[in-house]
Amino acid sequence: MKPLLPTLKERQRYIVYEVITSSAIGQDISDALLHRLAEILGTFGMADAGILSVSYDVTTQTGILRVNHDQVVRVKAVLLMITHLGRSQVLLRTHGVSGILKKAKRFVPESARRTTKATTKGLRSQS
Repeated sequence: MKPLLPTLKERQRYIVYEVITSSAIGQDISDALLHRLAEILGTFGMADAGILSVSYDVTTQTGILRVNHDQVVRVKAVLLMITHLGRSQVLLRTHGVSGILKKAKRFVPESARRTTKATTKGLRSQS
């Protein structure tokens, strides 16, 4: 079977969001977020949007969603409508939208982008 031509593939966008709560949520909430999005958008809305959770960082409470390019505005509006995830009251804030995952990571806060190489490099110089 031949692969799809690039013109027939769906174009994707990556939405970087932050979960703001009064108390820190210590668990991965991406499943709860997808469930809540399905409740608001419905089955056909989720199929049209093609939403997929790419990543979620528990320490900074930021995540990345993959969405079809023509549904970005609708998904951002739905993210604003979400007020509860589980039993926690939350506020979801979008930091940015990008067409490339690597460039979407520039919207993630600096504390989440630190790599282990920087910390191990500092430890080697102290020894």
